[in-house]
Amino acid sequence: MRRAFFALTLLTGLAFPAAAEDDWHPYANPRFGYTVEIPPGFELRQNASDDGDGASFHADDNGATLAVFGSHPPDGDFETDVADRISLETQDDWRMLFSRVTPAWASFSGARNGEVFYARAIALCDGSAAYFRLQYRKNPLTSFDGIISRMAAALRPSDGCRPAPE
Repeated sequence: MRRAFFALTLLTGLAFPAAAEDDWHPYANPRFGYTVEIPPGFELRQNASDDGDGASFHADDNGATLAVFGSHPPDGDFETDVADRISLETQDDWRMLFSRVTPAWASFSGARNGEVFYARAIALCDGSAAYFRLQYRKNPLTSFDGIISRMAAALRPSDGCRPAPE
């Protein structure tokens, strides 16, 4: 019984390597007014654009990519902005696995050719939106569930901005 517990503990640590570490680092975007936590092992690849929309990160150990960015939805319509992004993903041959859209937040994910992505969005107080999109190779030994959960909880408006009501 003790060996089984030890083996299960070891396998759990292998399945959730980045989530087990506590050296996450914050990313704040002053232009759009949002913050999110970046998991360990993800290194800044580049700023998403010269105008301060966001940044992209890459994890060398598993090839995962992470984009964080802000958006100014047309007419401040958050739900339409999310629907447009989901449509772009399907046009890019992603098979949608899940989507949930509310006036305050949205989550959606898809799969294509052995890869998976998960995206989370929140409406910000000025009518803009903040997103993160994590893409990774599907692998039975590696789970990003813990990372995604922590990032989704950490994606929030900066101080002074009240999120839109749900």
